[in-house]
Amino acid sequence: MRYNSVYLIKRIGIALITLYVAVTLNFLLPRLMKGDPASALASEKALGSQEVADALKVQFGLDNPSLWYQYAKYMKQLLHGNLGVSYANFPSPVADVMLKALPWTLGTVLIATLLSYLIGWLIGIRGAWKPGSLFDNTTLFSSFFLNSVPFFWIAIIFIMIFSFYLGWFPLGQAVDPAYDSFSWLEKAKSVIYHAFLPVFTLIIATLAGHILVLRNNLMRVLSEDYMLLAKAKGLRASRRKYRYGARNALLPSFTGLMTSLGHVIGGAITTEIVFSYPGVGLVTFNAILNHDFPLIQGAFLCIAISVIVCNLIADLVYPLIDPRVALN
Repeated sequence: MRYNSVYLIKRIGIALITLYVAVTLNFLLPRLMKGDPASALASEKALGSQEVADALKVQFGLDNPSLWYQYAKYMKQLLHGNLGVSYANFPSPVADVMLKALPWTLGTVLIATLLSYLIGWLIGIRGAWKPGSLFDNTTLFSSFFLNSVPFFWIAIIFIMIFSFYLGWFPLGQAVDPAYDSFSWLEKAKSVIYHAFLPVFTLIIATLAGHILVLRNNLMRVLSEDYMLLAKAKGLRASRRKYRYGARNALLPSFTGLMTSLGHVIGGAITTEIVFSYPGVGLVTFNAILNHDFPLIQGAFLCIAISVIVCNLIADLVYPLIDPRVALN
């Protein structure tokens, strides 16, 4: 089997156009913020010296007020893979700051998304197989409630209950203060121990969406003629449920899984802020507070690219699952 060339070119073209728009907005949005990062840094480090502020403007490339000049310079640097230098972490390059933060975010997001999808898959199948049951009604009520609750609210509730009152988990951070002196096994335990609540928060916050999508897809599949025929032929309930029902219901929800990664990454930003977790979210928050344009751009660029890539992967993989979409 091979891809339809028109389908392939169209999907890649849409992804590239979306990426260009995201990069342009990524340049403009930080500059719409009020404040001068050079003056703020000079005020913090050099008692507000105007000479230091002027020197920092030259160093940061802010001496030319023209947005077109700054945009051309930004695009030129980006094409060379240069994300610039972080103002707040000067002279550390933005790429170095992001490389330190990305593993923490990717670890929590990927684990939380996969577990949330698996749990939602199992709950959704059981609910759709026996609609109207106590289990199904309870699940639906809980899902509608959780679907309307923001990530940060769940994070605050969990940290208040499990960390502050019960003391089962740490209040924040990603590792223990004495992490460097630990053995590799102790380091692994420390990372898992500190990551449990952030991951649990993301799972609970995204679980409702997966349950509802899969349940509705399976309910639609169960009403198809081939499912009635399978039942009439006397096939076992488990075979009808998983081999014919769940398998076909998973096709539309696969795209939802890939696109939900962007939603989870967005939720991870606020979750990391609550837990002081050193991922992209906390880096972005601190960069906004410090008017660190290059770091804000680098963080949002990583988020934008991850969402675009996930959507593109979904578009390219889906025809392999369902050849009717775009295969000859």
